[in-house]
Amino acid sequence: MASHNKYLAAFNQLVLPTISKVQRLMGAVLETEIKQHDLTMAEFRIVGLLMGEDKGLMQKTLAAKLDISAPSLSATIASLEAKKWIQRINDETDLRVKRIQIHAKADFSSIANVITSLEGQATKGISQKDLKTTHATLNKIILNITQTSGEIK
Repeated sequence: MASHNKYLAAFNQLVLPTISKVQRLMGAVLETEIKQHDLTMAEFRIVGLLMGEDKGLMQKTLAAKLDISAPSLSATIASLEAKKWIQRINDETDLRVKRIQIHAKADFSSIANVITSLEGQATKGISQKDLKTTHATLNKIILNITQTSGEIK
């Protein structure tokens, strides 16, 4: 049992488990909040990935980014289309290909307010300097993981 406690103490000093815990806690809170805006977490993730994608993404690419199969994405895409959050458009170079992009009339103001409010609650009492340092540190972690993901076995 002593070795378990030693392992747990060492584990609790690592950064990645703490990041994971923040993500799990925030995910649960976010899921509750976005349900009130008629979105599921799966739909929210899709919309989030499509934001800023002017030309949209192919369903296969979107599925790869979400780490799910393209067919399992179909029902969620259909739901988002019905809600007018996303739309399918023809690819500019290959008319056989459909791209998925944010619907021109999608209104993100209520979701933006939810995210801003949750961030405010989560970062309450933390200085702007510390938040800026945290943001820079997390971006560096993301870069490190992205650059070495093929090397990790």
